[in-house]
Amino acid sequence: MRSRPIQALLLGAAVLQGVATATGAGPLGQDGKRRGLVQTAVRSGTSMQVAPVVVRAPQRVAQAAEAERLANEYRARGYTIPDKLAELIYSTAVEHDINPEIAFGLVKTESEFKDYATSHVGAIGLTQLMLPTARWFKRDATENDLRDSETNLEIGFRYLGELIDRYDGNVNLALTAYNRGTGTVDRVLQRGGNPDNGYAGKVRGRG
Repeated sequence: MRSRPIQALLLGAAVLQGVATATGAGPLGQDGKRRGLVQTAVRSGTSMQVAPVVVRAPQRVAQAAEAERLANEYRARGYTIPDKLAELIYSTAVEHDINPEIAFGLVKTESEFKDYATSHVGAIGLTQLMLPTARWFKRDATENDLRDSETNLEIGFRYLGELIDRYDGNVNLALTAYNRGTGTVDRVLQRGGNPDNGYAGKVRGRG
């Protein structure tokens, strides 16, 4: 059985060999003929570090395509969403185990995809975070941090993820708590009531 380093070498070389075959890009040997990259790599012991990148590329392409699809749904409704922002929303949602459709819906509902959005009570940015809430996750967070798309999405989706865990995977309750606060939602639930105020439906595109 081959060792893992040798397996990795051969896998990487095999990927590049396919590229070389298609392009005729193998290195020249002493006889003037092009050698395969597998032969060259094995002889020289060269590490094929590009192999993992090649393997992951289809996944990145698929994610970018799905981000574009979701963004186009909102663009058709009049929202402005740059490609970079669409991909950032999608990738950050996936990182925090948030359904990307929920993530796009939350950003639409909270800020209409505007990183400069500020509410009358001081909620800031794409996911409309209050500074005290943001500091639960980033102790030194500032208002400027929350106007940065990457930072705002990171904190907002992390917060939503924790709410989903708090309510045992009930996304509607988590979204309602995101809007109304956990204290209000918990008190209503303790009385046997329904805390729904329509917010979850808006995020999910039903309102």
